[in-house]
Amino acid sequence: MIKSKTKYEATENEIKELFKAHNVGNVTRIEALGNGEFNAAYKVTCDNGNSYALKIAPPDGATVLTYEKNMMESEVFWYTKMHENTDILCPEVYVFDFSKSIIKSNCFIMELMEGEPLWAVKFTDEEYENVQKQKIGMLAKIHRIKNDEFGYIQSGLHATWYEALKAMASNLVSDYKKLGYETPDGEKFIKLIDKHEDLLRDVPCRMVNFDLWDSNVLYSDGKICWIDPERGFWGDPVADFITLGPGQKSLLSAKQKELEIYNEVAEEKILLSEETERRYAFAVCLLALIEEVEKYVRYEPDEENYIRNTKDARAMYDMAFEIL
Repeated sequence: MIKSKTKYEATENEIKELFKAHNVGNVTRIEALGNGEFNAAYKVTCDNGNSYALKIAPPDGATVLTYEKNMMESEVFWYTKMHENTDILCPEVYVFDFSKSIIKSNCFIMELMEGEPLWAVKFTDEEYENVQKQKIGMLAKIHRIKNDEFGYIQSGLHATWYEALKAMASNLVSDYKKLGYETPDGEKFIKLIDKHEDLLRDVPCRMVNFDLWDSNVLYSDGKICWIDPERGFWGDPVADFITLGPGQKSLLSAKQKELEIYNEVAEEKILLSEETERRYAFAVCLLALIEEVEKYVRYEPDEENYIRNTKDARAMYDMAFEIL
């Protein structure tokens, strides 16, 4: 598995005991699974011939951000929402165990989906365009799922996107200070939220994934499967455009092709305007602040991902601040 300071290293005996206790099967093989940087994941094969995915949250002693506490419960919640409200292909959760009696952290056993992450597949231009259309269609489907309150379900919900976004940003700034650092950019972000309070109070409340990178989409036989929705929240659907087209360091106006594809299938259109560009810029600021602070709890200063987060956050802030 990819190196990270938050990953739980389960023993073979722990995994075998977990599967036996929940009557899933007798474990015959355990393999590391995926390239995630937060949770631990394993492919577990049993003597019944079936293979499963086991996902384990960081251990209790790990330093995690405020919004990441109890995030595994959030992942189960969002899988349930997708199964109940859409036809999106995503894993079924068979067992969730938050007792910490066997594995000393929250964990769940789910369906092992076939396929490779999109970044690992060698597509033709036509195939890639078709996959991106499917991916955008997924976002249009989850954006039909509505709620009356905004924010992370694991951190407490709020009456408006303004209040939720300010709480999300404030928690990240507080996390930053607890780690012994200051974030002038984070403080500026909060001031800009207040500056644009009227705009943010008038935002629709929808299911937002905020993490639909190519690493979280599997491809097999022309179909795509959505995995790892744990970073989702109730919020502004415009935020989900960060992962589309030229990426999170580009303006919303640079994603007109993606907007057109989205609007062909979406119930509620997202039209490019100064207002939506500002709403999008707030999502970019949120991601920048997340990347800025998470590097301290995930990586060491000389590691590639630490350097990546530093550079990405700077570029995102610069772009978003110019708009706001």
